[in-house]
Amino acid sequence: MGGTFDPPHLGHLISAESAAAQIGLSKVLFLPNGKTVYKQRENIASPKQRFEMTRLAISDNDLFEISDIETKSGQITYTFDTLEKLNLIYKNAHFFFIVGADSLDYMDKWKNPKRIFELCTVAVVGRAGFSQDKLKKKAQALKDEFNADIVFVTMPNIEISSTDLKKRIKNGISVRYMLPDLTLRYIKKNGLYIENSGENSDDGRK
Repeated sequence: MGGTFDPPHLGHLISAESAAAQIGLSKVLFLPNGKTVYKQRENIASPKQRFEMTRLAISDNDLFEISDIETKSGQITYTFDTLEKLNLIYKNAHFFFIVGADSLDYMDKWKNPKRIFELCTVAVVGRAGFSQDKLKKKAQALKDEFNADIVFVTMPNIEISSTDLKKRIKNGISVRYMLPDLTLRYIKKNGLYIENSGENSDDGRK
C-alpha cells in the first residue's frame, strides 16, 4: 500500500485492514513515497518524518509492516520500479497493490502502467464520490488495454483526508480520533504542519 502518508490516518489503516481481511493477505506492506512527480506540494513532511509517522501508526498491528524502499531513495520514485524491486525481494509472493478509487481513475496515466499490471493485482478500495458503475467501467477499460487483474474492496465510509488534517492542525482544530495517538504525539512533538516550524525538527530516527 503506497501513499504519501502526510500524515497517515485511520482511513489508511481501515483500508489496509479491509483489504487484508477480504482478500486474505498474509501481510500489508506500507510504502511511504519518496519524491514523486505527482505530488510536489508545500507544507509536506520530509520522507523520514512520513516514514516515522507511518511506522508509529501501524506499530500495534502484527499484520502491517513498513518499507523504506522509496523514502531512502533521493530520486523520483515510480510504482512500476518499486514493484520490480519488491518482486526481487519477495520472490514467491503474489502482490496486491492497494489503491483508492481516485487512483484507479488515472492509473493508465502513470509511468509504465502495463508493467504495473504485469507485476501485481490491483485492489481498489471504494470511496465517496466514485460510483460502482464508474469504477467497473474503468476497471474493464484497463483490463481490455493492459490485461489488468483488478479486485474491489469494500470498507466503511470514512471521510478523513490528509489535506483536511493538515488544515486542522495548522488552525489549532482537534484531530483526535482521526489518526493514531502515537502519530498525533509525533506531529505535536515535532511541530509538523504549522507554518515556519518543523523544518529542523527531530525526525525521530537519531
